[in-house]
Amino acid sequence: MDFYIDNIGENEEQQTTSDEIKQIIAEYKQSVKETEVKVPKKSMFDAFEEEIGWNKTNLKNTKHSAVKINDEVTHVRREVDELLKKSVITSQFEDLHNVPQYDMAEKQRKLLRKREAVKTKGNKWYGLPATEVTNDVKRELQVLQMRSALDPKRFYKKNDLKVLPKYFQIGKVIDSHLDYYNGRLTKKERKKTLVDELLTDAEFNKYNKRKYKEIIEQKQATSYKAWKQAKKSKKKSKRR
Repeated sequence: MDFYIDNIGENEEQQTTSDEIKQIIAEYKQSVKETEVKVPKKSMFDAFEEEIGWNKTNLKNTKHSAVKINDEVTHVRREVDELLKKSVITSQFEDLHNVPQYDMAEKQRKLLRKREAVKTKGNKWYGLPATEVTNDVKRELQVLQMRSALDPKRFYKKNDLKVLPKYFQIGKVIDSHLDYYNGRLTKKERKKTLVDELLTDAEFNKYNKRKYKEIIEQKQATSYKAWKQAKKSKKKSKRR
């Protein structure tokens, strides 16, 4: 490597040219700074979104593409639903526990339809089901059939059936928020069944005890056979 040592230095012409070049470079840098747009400093979240590709243009494109895909899916779904109306395999096919037999004879189909029809009262009764009659439900129905004897001051329509009904549903009356709290039953007073509520009703128990006492006294006054005969004659006179 060669080294050169300048002992003379720059002359005046070289000095002026170098000064002019420095001035031109400085002016150029100044013009670049003035024309340069100030870019705001990106936050950590902006940098993260940019790395993943969550910029505004991409989000707009994804929204438009998602809407387009949804429209296409709904259109295809409508076509599939129209085809499934005529098909044996419906949209509820996946919910079935086993595949039904579609090669059944007409006689077997009639029997199957008859069994299914017995389970409900029909469309005119909004599919009223044949509820399973347990001991508790049986007591509830018997109490409802004897409702005319529960409250003598209230008139009830005569029962249409003497036997227990096959198709029925037991509902629960929900208290209205507009009612005052004194008009509602408390949690302690509210029972699970109608029979339990009647047993806890003080007026009902008082009325039953009084009526039972009257019947016992009447039986004791006369013999049982005479009382029974008088009761029969009383019924006959009412019918006449």
